[in-house]
Amino acid sequence: MTPYYENYEDDLRVFYADDLQFPAHLHSQMELIYVITGIIEVTIFNKTKTLVEGDFAVVFPNTLHSYASKTSEKPCRILLAICGLNLTGDYFKKVTSYYPLNPFIPSEKQHANIGFAMLELEKERYEGQDLNVCRALLLLILSRIIPILDLTKNQDIKDYDLTHMIVSYVSEHFQEALTLTELAKHLNVSKFYLSRVFSTKLNTNFNTYINNIRLNYALTLIQSTSYSLTRISNDSGFESQRTFNRTFKDIFHLSPSEYRKRATMLNKDRN
Repeated sequence: MTPYYENYEDDLRVFYADDLQFPAHLHSQMELIYVITGIIEVTIFNKTKTLVEGDFAVVFPNTLHSYASKTSEKPCRILLAICGLNLTGDYFKKVTSYYPLNPFIPSEKQHANIGFAMLELEKERYEGQDLNVCRALLLLILSRIIPILDLTKNQDIKDYDLTHMIVSYVSEHFQEALTLTELAKHLNVSKFYLSRVFSTKLNTNFNTYINNIRLNYALTLIQSTSYSLTRISNDSGFESQRTFNRTFKDIFHLSPSEYRKRATMLNKDRN
């Protein structure tokens, strides 16, 4: 399974992400975002917002979203919680049948429980490891955000357009040797039309998009596992270790090994 992008076996993943640059993607889980430090631009469905320390956002299931950290005095660090719908309790119908017109909640409009519960959720997931406690914390967060979100029925949005089909297919196959021609064939469109969709809808080209998906998957593995960099390169879909290293450094301005050292130091400082 491929965590972070689409369906995966874990009921809940909670982790810190640093300097996140993540192209448009979607998955069947609900995603909660809490900004620890720095500045990040978040796009959810058709709304984009610049979030700062203490701000919060929620991504309902099967909703396109992307991230772009911004340069500021403090490095950008966010706390992400990606949770299965079986953990949403009585809010299941709300998060599967509706979506928020404004999914962003600035710090000044939040109940104090939200930030507290997000931080405790990360601790419990990896220290206490009691899923019942995690569920209680998630329900506390939902009980504070659902009443203040302006919700509308899902039928009011177009769920299955070509953009969603592109994102869904790439999410499932980015670890393979996927080409624009193969993607166009699967979606039954010309590769020239597909290139235009990438340019106009996703503001990028196919190669950049799939490389960013692969890089951010690799980034997640670097931050959350002890896998070798060779394994991470292969698991992420890169054709060679050399291509992985070059592409990683072009985007993050550090080699994968340098990035791992920095992530390790940041985690030590936090603990």
